[in-house]
Amino acid sequence: MNEFLKAMKFRHACKLFDEKKKIPKKDFNAILEAGRLSPSSFGLEHWRFLAIENAKIKEALKEAVLNQPQTTTCSHLAILLSRKAKFFKKGSEYVDKMFAKTAKDIKTLEMEKELFYGFLRNNLEADITNWSKMQTYIAAANMMSAAAFLGIDSCPMEGFDAKELKKALIKNVPEFDKKSYKIALIIAFGYRVNEPEEKIRRSMEEIATFVK
Repeated sequence: MNEFLKAMKFRHACKLFDEKKKIPKKDFNAILEAGRLSPSSFGLEHWRFLAIENAKIKEALKEAVLNQPQTTTCSHLAILLSRKAKFFKKGSEYVDKMFAKTAKDIKTLEMEKELFYGFLRNNLEADITNWSKMQTYIAAANMMSAAAFLGIDSCPMEGFDAKELKKALIKNVPEFDKKSYKIALIIAFGYRVNEPEEKIRRSMEEIATFVK
């Protein structure tokens, strides 16, 4: 636990990376694996990750990411995508496939699907897209924690022009499936140039209430 907490204290939003240092493949694969193994609502794994190392592509995306320097100085730029609402509506083949992976029989499968669709009706109404994005943030947190544990810096980035970034991805990243996914957030990964300022957080007493 001490080692994990050290990693949490090590992690910060790194704004400038050392361009000469590249993350080893095995380490970045471990970061992606932390994202892949993350929990998600109903186990529906809402995410897809675009891992960009190509310097020219990072440069092509930079303007849409408001010219933030971490976009091009990082070793790897991860674009985290969340599955669109249409994949979770009643009759969805994706939902059928995902629930069938764990259901023991047809009766259980139908019961679990009905529970899920009831959850959507009662809790989300029309905001399924945002719910899907929220699930992707769980994966993002685990990826950054895994990176910190490996001594790798990261910076989550919500500051981007979504329309322009989508255009830039369509133009430069043919693997981007615009019909299935929306851009949730970006994470830059690499190695810091400068040491961060002291991490300041509210005390445990301010953020936790123990109910006995």
